[in-house]
Amino acid sequence: MHDRTDWGFSNSGLIASQGQALLVDTQFTLKATRELLAAVEEIRPLDDVGAVVSTHQNRDHTWGNQLLPQAEIITSAASAASGCHEMGPDQLTLLARSDGADEASAYVAEHFAHFDFTGITVMAPTRTFEGREEIKVGGTLVELLDLGAGHSAGDVAVHVPDEGVVFAGDALFSGAHMVVWSGSLSGCIRACQMLLDTGAEVFVPGHGPLLDRAGVIAIQDQLTGVAETAGAYAQRGVPLADAARLVKASHAGAWAHPERLFTQAAAAYAEAGVPGVPSGTWAMVEGMAALYV
Repeated sequence: MHDRTDWGFSNSGLIASQGQALLVDTQFTLKATRELLAAVEEIRPLDDVGAVVSTHQNRDHTWGNQLLPQAEIITSAASAASGCHEMGPDQLTLLARSDGADEASAYVAEHFAHFDFTGITVMAPTRTFEGREEIKVGGTLVELLDLGAGHSAGDVAVHVPDEGVVFAGDALFSGAHMVVWSGSLSGCIRACQMLLDTGAEVFVPGHGPLLDRAGVIAIQDQLTGVAETAGAYAQRGVPLADAARLVKASHAGAWAHPERLFTQAAAAYAEAGVPGVPSGTWAMVEGMAALYV
């Protein structure tokens, strides 16, 4: 667990039973993943980890996968298909260590230049599923839930019914505003409801401290409020950049990274059918950088 809400510090999870183990997500760098695996080894031998579930293909959740060569890498079909659009470690290193000649490059450098991506080989998933799939880890039943497009083009949650726990990946951000890469704010709201519908009491977000049901509802309400506010601006013909500033002013609150509200406003504009809404990772970074203070 990382209580911090900085970019790149994500949460992972271990499910272990009767000599078998499943890891939910690895880390952004090999160093961070080795630290994670050292903690795992205090509980189970690494050879027991027969599967890694990638909650989505963003690099801060997958770039340590190569350190578990014996493990099957499982994700949803939609998540696997989105992996080819991700920037590689060499590209990100060059960008993060550039001179920051424009706002977006400076934003990336500020938040990512301190990470070391040396030695990373991006690993593709080895198994995919759609909808819902049950697997057994020793004597423990685990549900894999295909949440669809929301934070990313394909999000996955891991539910452990007997423990009342859900590993939500970036379908939930705790203490920080969510990034919406997929262009579907309604998908993010729907994912929150799917997580609540599991009946779980404890939710492990992709970033930040643990959440209870009230915490998930607060995120769902925040996303719904942004969707309504931004949607109204879209109907009135307010330019997206202006709407994003207004959304930030009214919805930033105390959560970290209010500049990410640009991505939520852009998703609401796209779903309202506004033409010319920027899409793609770099366009979202440019929008966040312009809103960053």
